[in-house]
Amino acid sequence: MGRTLDVLVFGLSERVDGLADQLGRLALNCRIVRADTPPSRRNRPWAGAILLADCDNDVRDGLAAFSRFAGEDYPVLVVGPPGLVEHPHVDAWLRDPAPAVQIAARIRALFRLCVMENVAVRRTEVTKLYGQRGEMVERNDTSTAILYVGEATPRFMGLKHALDSVDAEVVAAFSSYSAFDYLHERPFDAVVLNAVGKRDIAFTISSAMRRNARLYHTPVILLADAMDNQAIEEAFARGVSDILPPKVDDAELRDRVLTLTQERRRRRAAKNALEACRDPRSLEIETGLFNSGFLTSHIQDLLNGAARDELYFAMIALQVMLPEGRATPDSVSAEKARRQFAAMLRHLLRTEDAAARFSEDTFLAVLPYTDTPGIDCVAARVAAIAECTAFESDDPLQPFRLTVRAAPVQPRPGETAEALVERALRGLDRPNLYTAQA
Repeated sequence: MGRTLDVLVFGLSERVDGLADQLGRLALNCRIVRADTPPSRRNRPWAGAILLADCDNDVRDGLAAFSRFAGEDYPVLVVGPPGLVEHPHVDAWLRDPAPAVQIAARIRALFRLCVMENVAVRRTEVTKLYGQRGEMVERNDTSTAILYVGEATPRFMGLKHALDSVDAEVVAAFSSYSAFDYLHERPFDAVVLNAVGKRDIAFTISSAMRRNARLYHTPVILLADAMDNQAIEEAFARGVSDILPPKVDDAELRDRVLTLTQERRRRRAAKNALEACRDPRSLEIETGLFNSGFLTSHIQDLLNGAARDELYFAMIALQVMLPEGRATPDSVSAEKARRQFAAMLRHLLRTEDAAARFSEDTFLAVLPYTDTPGIDCVAARVAAIAECTAFESDDPLQPFRLTVRAAPVQPRPGETAEALVERALRGLDRPNLYTAQA
């Protein structure tokens, strides 16, 4: 289901009321907006906006209504008929009627994409303070590539014809075995699964992709026959991004596939921008984490944005402690274990998150657009992974484990980065913190 997000919803009363109730059961808090709803202030940005439209005028009215509640740094999802006029402030479109589970999955994916892009812009600006070595962002000039999986049916030919018209490459894999061979050989911007008559196989492939870190964000589109509500819910629970009905025309098929491929390429560009911030002048080479000075600068920039209600973020302080008594490792083994923990921490965080080492045994992680439940999940994940790790001592037959303590912290109004960092690290001195044996 995912964590709770706050979204705006616009449309006719008889439609939005029911949708808001359904989305509420999927952990989306909906604020229903009318054309005459007065503006309101809040201390954090909206995660997204959902616009139910029957015509182009509905889109314009909805965007105007949304503008009174937020700026333009949030994704807008339109649910309506095909053929609506494209608008620069609309991020995605779904054919009406779209099930609530699909709408919820789509707005969550768009929200995470906007988060990455926002943080990438901010972190890049902070990186410039530390000097630049020229163009560091990996360019993505390759043509759009889509992998089709399934039998060579007339629908495959229709897909290939529709995408050939926009110079998108379609690669066909007529079995699941060859599909994963292709997926491991090269990147694709989307995968189209022919699920007609073979729904279980398509579901299995989608689930397998979502368990693979490298393929996790690759959109999965089903070419499906008629599906009941239970099958639709299962499809999105297994990570499907969109379901194309049996009689979709070539133009709509092309547009829906390309919308998802463009999001995939946007995500890849944002990730490349964030990776480009990992410069020798911003990193602690021994751990691979950012150095404490860079992270403090990044926190100050995030605090400035939070003061303008442009974003929100949270932090978590972590302390790794050595075993006591006869199990205490020598200093060389202890430091090696701390560096291994640092590498683990980096890979357990999202691309848009950032972490640094502030002392011999303390670390600080910054998590943009994360609330208290999200921090708790991070603490539990870090502890669970560390719990399975045995670190080598000077005696290879006597490995040792670390104890991880975690202290979450939320920024306070008017607080500076230095004060926030000091308060976060000081929080590790409190008793009864979340502690796990690693």
